Amino acid sequence: MSGLPELMRELDRLGARIEAGVLKAVEESAQAVRTDARGAVRVDTGRLQRGLTVRVDRARLLAEVGWFDPKLYYAAFQEHGTSSIPANPALTSAAESERPRFPRRLAAEIEREIGR
Repeated sequence: MSGLPELMRELDRLGARIEAGVLKAVEESAQAVRTDARGAVRVDTGRLQRGLTVRVDRARLLAEVGWFDPKLYYAAFQEHGTSSIPANPALTSAAESERPRFPRRLAAEIEREIGR
């Protein structure tokens, strides 16, 4: 079994490449959600559009899209509505639109990384 150490190294590299592909797909999906939501959010001052951000946790291969600035607390009122403001679920709708695209995006990025 003289090739076993080489095989183990190649498998380690392959795992790292797959992880890189997953992270890229997660980041691209999060950016797509942000872009779609920015286009659908109600605009008065533009603060909600500008304040919609993406946070990425590389260690957990996770991305969050939202309004994380406490000064933009009223984004929840716009998204979910109140007794006097009708709901405009811009972020929710954008995330739901991205949901069916994510598996294809993920597969393409993993295939791209494996093929390198």
